[in-house]
Amino acid sequence: MPVHDDRRPLGTEPMSVFQFPGEKAPKAASDFRQLAVITFKALISIGLIAFLATRLNYAQVLSYWHVLNGVWILGALAVLFLEMSAIAGVRLRLMLLYVDARRPLATTVQIALCGFFFEQVTIGFVGGDVVRLWLLRRGDVPLGRAIGALLLDRACGFASLVLLSFLGMHALLALVDESFRSVITVTLLVVVITGCVGVGVAFASTKLLPLSRLTVFWQRLGPRGQAINTAVLGIVFALAATTHLLNVLVFWMLGQSLGLTVAFDQWFIVVPTVLLISMLPISIGGWGMREGAMVVALRGFGIPTEEALLPSILFGLCAVIATLPGAIFWISTRRPSTGREKV
Repeated sequence: MPVHDDRRPLGTEPMSVFQFPGEKAPKAASDFRQLAVITFKALISIGLIAFLATRLNYAQVLSYWHVLNGVWILGALAVLFLEMSAIAGVRLRLMLLYVDARRPLATTVQIALCGFFFEQVTIGFVGGDVVRLWLLRRGDVPLGRAIGALLLDRACGFASLVLLSFLGMHALLALVDESFRSVITVTLLVVVITGCVGVGVAFASTKLLPLSRLTVFWQRLGPRGQAINTAVLGIVFALAATTHLLNVLVFWMLGQSLGLTVAFDQWFIVVPTVLLISMLPISIGGWGMREGAMVVALRGFGIPTEEALLPSILFGLCAVIATLPGAIFWISTRRPSTGREKV
């Protein structure tokens, strides 16, 4: 007897709902909270950008667009795509190897790109990791191992960015106005503490803590397994640091495309801290936070607001364009609905 099947096939659910295989769909109240969070973050991003827009000399802004060098833009796009596909895919594959859930590099590259796309257009890195987790679960990676791999990768990325930020922090604080020093310091402390607490709580909630469990796991590996896992973590940390250094290169290239006089070492002082501040989960993809922090930081080098703002906007736009293949991959995962099934 034919009956109507109201279930949606995996990959066709609305973006407000991420339903893992075998789990019940979230309640409407959860969807409302998610919508409220997105709306709040959108208002923060729009408000910050609008505030900066009131302080621009638009005639000067337009003059920079006329001298924009497309070759440098294409180079920046290529570097961003390299970061978000090859490097991120290798990192995810290594982290899955670490938790004993091997997957092909082509698969991890696609998952990484898809996550980056949603980071740019939705609720930031949290939304991107939710999409990555959903795709890993759909690929039959056990939930605990998928969460563990993503958390370890996120922890390596966060720790390497904090390290690079601290390397340039002393020089940056010496350049900015005294009135902004305490603001930058407090903001960075909030970001670091929030990140550490978030990672710790996430590990605890997935029963990777207490430490006794990790100790038993570590001892079971044996000397060879411990050496391999230590090497894997070291490689992922190095790849994460390479990604952040490439972001410095991207900003330098975007500055060159606009004819700015900011040197590479000056970008190195500024970019890690700006990107770290933009990780605060209170805006859409870091928009607004990144631009405001960049304006404040580059002011210490005597860079006017217009020159400081444009590279940051270009960085955001290039990041969205570089992750568009992730959107294509997401669409390709959709399965056609059969509509009716016979039982």
